[in-house]
Amino acid sequence: MQNKLNEIIELLEKEDNFLIAGHVGADGDCIGSVTALTRILNKKNKTARAYLNKESLAPFAFLEINESCFFTETESLAVELKNQDYILLVLDCGSRDRVDLPEELFNAAQYVINIDHHEDNSLFAKYNFVDSKRAAVGEIIYLIAEKLISTLPQNIARSIATAIITDTGALRYENTTPQVMRILAKLMESGVSIYRINKAIFGSISYPALLLKSKALATLKRSENKKVAWLYVSREMIHEAGTDYTEGLVGLARDIEGVEVGILFTEEESHQIKISFRSNFYVAVNKIAAQFGGGGHPRAAGATVQQELNTTIESVVKEALKHV
Repeated sequence: MQNKLNEIIELLEKEDNFLIAGHVGADGDCIGSVTALTRILNKKNKTARAYLNKESLAPFAFLEINESCFFTETESLAVELKNQDYILLVLDCGSRDRVDLPEELFNAAQYVINIDHHEDNSLFAKYNFVDSKRAAVGEIIYLIAEKLISTLPQNIARSIATAIITDTGALRYENTTPQVMRILAKLMESGVSIYRINKAIFGSISYPALLLKSKALATLKRSENKKVAWLYVSREMIHEAGTDYTEGLVGLARDIEGVEVGILFTEEESHQIKISFRSNFYVAVNKIAAQFGGGGHPRAAGATVQQELNTTIESVVKEALKHV
């Protein structure tokens, strides 16, 4: 695995012009990793730009993603890249169809490098580095940073810490390894406040988001065997609350005493349902997600289906019950 990582690092050393992107519906690991690697490459006097969907950035204002190298509009990014040769780096994305980038910008790249930690990654790039033993892509970015730059500025260190903290659930998940703790200890010694990151991600919520949470909790149900719990968010609820921020809702279902699998159904559009899965101990929810065209990790996975909400709930819960 180290040889494969060294190959990626050699490519980063060799090339000079990069575009970096993550996955649709970017989370803290994706955003933290994209911002960190972009800043690392620019610190190496490379030209690195990144695309981040502005709808995903609101909870991560503390990362101060305001440099000109970060784009939130694909039109201006396309103008910037016109007639340029660039390498595309895709982070934290398990498959080609989940890359949050217009088709023309993906296809215009000289080649693609895929850096990920999902065990079901489809290896869609010319160069693929996938280490499913890593808690977060941010952990991989830290290893890259160690090789490329001598010191970690605070904005890079904070981004890496955010990535790791997000995907370990504030260090509560079973992927919180000794290596994770060692990396975070080094980041803390450099001045990063884990408390402030945890507070920003997990300890603060807007009034509209809290209102949406209350509406979602009113839909909470549990299976007869008490092993599966689920809740949903409809388009009407999103409209009434004034936000579509659902971060953490699926965990409420999973965290019920005795429940093994928690599921959140989010009606993104009419007949387009995003499904989020979480499990506690023994159910590999990425296998459930795969039945609906999705994927992810054994304890956290997702899928999107083109189907009516109630029909989706019925079929997904039925499948989940086969696994508990």
